[in-house]
Amino acid sequence: MARILFHLLALQLVLLVTVSGLFTSSGVKHATKYELQQKVLTLGSSYTVKDDHGKSVYKIGFKTIGLGKHLQLTDVGGQNEYYSIKHVLNPLGLAKYEIRKNNQVIADVKRKMNLIGGKKFNVKSKIGDFKIEGNFRSREFKIKKDKHLVATISKKFFAMGDKYGVKIEQGQDVPFILALAIVVDEVAHG
Repeated sequence: MARILFHLLALQLVLLVTVSGLFTSSGVKHATKYELQQKVLTLGSSYTVKDDHGKSVYKIGFKTIGLGKHLQLTDVGGQNEYYSIKHVLNPLGLAKYEIRKNNQVIADVKRKMNLIGGKKFNVKSKIGDFKIEGNFRSREFKIKKDKHLVATISKKFFAMGDKYGVKIEQGQDVPFILALAIVVDEVAHG
């Protein structure tokens, strides 16, 4: 009995260390933390974004209804659109998304074919080329711009709906990086 209790305590400790370590060791220097949470009980994809003080700073919701999802990332009031995210239907089945600003495509996000390991994406954009790589279970992602780590995405455990911690290096285009995080969630867990 004592042995079983010991193993249960050890398992709880491992889970606690794993969960608490999700947001402490990112490798992103001088980062700002955001929490991206998918709303539950809504039609389609809808998210809120909070800063590290718990204040809502952005929201993501449907822009238009049609073939493929078309989301928009706006301020909390929904008045100012920063970016829209459009799912482009692909006959090969690999995910392709466009990130748009003022209805102009500024980035193409394509999922790479990866037989071993986690999900990977290539991003060709007007603000630089990015690579996104996830771990095997698609819970941790690194976003690199020109081989430099600029953000991390960590899926939180035990949350209602999808909930992520996103650490973004200071000086980056925060709404753009959050749009990339939405694409990752749509592909990995959507």
